[in-house]
Amino acid sequence: MHLVIQLFFRLLGFAVVPLGWKLLKGLGFIGVTYTGVHLMMSQARDYVFNHLMSLPGEWIQLIGLLKLDVCINILFSAYIARAVLWGMDKATGSKSAIRWGGKL
Repeated sequence: MHLVIQLFFRLLGFAVVPLGWKLLKGLGFIGVTYTGVHLMMSQARDYVFNHLMSLPGEWIQLIGLLKLDVCINILFSAYIARAVLWGMDKATGSKSAIRWGGKL
């Protein structure tokens, strides 16, 4: 009976330890990716909006009417979504690329 218990724990170790390491590597990659993308996009957004606000008042009113700030936020959101999808694809280890359209 003692041998069966040892064998069970050894098999459990062979199954759980590699799975745990893969999980920790994936979480670490996602954490680094999210932090880097968030930092980069917040700096880029701050840069764009600071330069937009340095324009003359009439231009800012026109930009407000055209909803250019909303368009810029949509673009940054699309870049973040694309980066997150790319990071998720790389975290799984699959070699297939994400396709937005066209032939498979």
